[in-house]
Amino acid sequence: MRALFLFALFVTLAATACSGRAEDRGTQSTSPRTAPASSESTSTPGAVAREATPPVGGGPTGSASGPAEHDGARAMSHLRKLADEPRVSGTAAEQRGAEYIAEQLRAYGYTVEVMAFDFDTDPFRAGEVRVEGASIEAVTLAGSPGGKVRASSIYVGLADEVGIGGRDLGGRVAVADRGTLNFGAKYENVKAAGAIGLVVVNNRPGWFSGNLTTGATIPVVGVTQEEGRALVEAAKDGREVEIDAPPTAGPTGALNVIARAAAGARCTVLVGGHFDTVPSAPGANDNASGVANTLELARALAADGLDEGLCFAAFGAEESGLNGSKALVADLKSRGALPAYMVNLDVTGIGGQVEVIGTGPASQLALRLAKEAGIEAVPSRLPPNSGSDHQSFADAGVETVYFTSGDFSTIHSPEDVAAAIDQAMLDRIGDSALLTVKALLEEVAAG
Repeated sequence: MRALFLFALFVTLAATACSGRAEDRGTQSTSPRTAPASSESTSTPGAVAREATPPVGGGPTGSASGPAEHDGARAMSHLRKLADEPRVSGTAAEQRGAEYIAEQLRAYGYTVEVMAFDFDTDPFRAGEVRVEGASIEAVTLAGSPGGKVRASSIYVGLADEVGIGGRDLGGRVAVADRGTLNFGAKYENVKAAGAIGLVVVNNRPGWFSGNLTTGATIPVVGVTQEEGRALVEAAKDGREVEIDAPPTAGPTGALNVIARAAAGARCTVLVGGHFDTVPSAPGANDNASGVANTLELARALAADGLDEGLCFAAFGAEESGLNGSKALVADLKSRGALPAYMVNLDVTGIGGQVEVIGTGPASQLALRLAKEAGIEAVPSRLPPNSGSDHQSFADAGVETVYFTSGDFSTIHSPEDVAAAIDQAMLDRIGDSALLTVKALLEEVAAG
């Protein structure tokens, strides 16, 4: 059977797709990190914090307007708003995304919680490289202490014996190409020659992250091939370069947004998807599409009154290892409040048919309902080493069903923009998910 879920074929390195869990020597990257500061949430190291916000203009009957059905145009409007910028975990852009999502859910009558959480499994600490006033986004390689340095630069090719050519790099920032040598060897070579910083330029389009596999003493960062070209030319001319990189050790803060029919209500069916992105990717398909569907489903299902037990979630830090969903699962599990079902929406805006991932009765139900509604839907599966937020719930024993649209050709890239999204596909996913969520709610109510 053909693998319909093709994350790994697009990613320019051996990494996970939507979960973006980069390993060590060159894997897909994600992002800048600054501590999330939200007026609605506080972050306690090693713990989960939340704040419940009363519904705005609503109550138990909700305040959503419009038809009680999924509207692709409304979902597309949310998608365009969210995909206006990359939403990397721990950044101000992530906070803006969370605030937008929370605002929409409140407007539909839900009680909204903004959950702040910390996580350590973050390969995507993003910093900056500056040359002649231009700023280039960079990712700190694991094992680097980060830091700030400014000095004349020098191009060293692959940072091997030929590239360094016996030159004294004392007090200079080395700029090297990715490839041939592992990152640790590149670092050791330029450090031995006296360099005070190292920038590695990707040898293929897009991002990467990497592990030096040793404790470095100078900042080492990676940049994309696209932006790195100008940096290589600057280094060949010996122009001044500045590295400003955060350390890769220590916790990072991120946000989840959760909506319930009422404060403290138990979630029996939870619908959601992640809203964070990798760096420099607007994340229209991955995953503003899934969040836009989630918001539109929340509106449609609230249009005729809020459903007891139905909850919605937008997860942060998925790209760094499913951290947002893991945090929510841990919190719910600690209170004995795990849902009966979790419906995941991730990469739902480009493709030829609805793809349903899952092997349980809920997934079979989703396929049957889609067929009865005249929607082309097929069973699918994840390839090895890739994942999405449904896994956190499945690992805790919750039955899951995952809707996706099957085309991952633009994810984790600057080409992942709203203009590439197929509104009709977005709507088909939404229609299928709506049928499934309604049926699951009826099943839970029937006991």
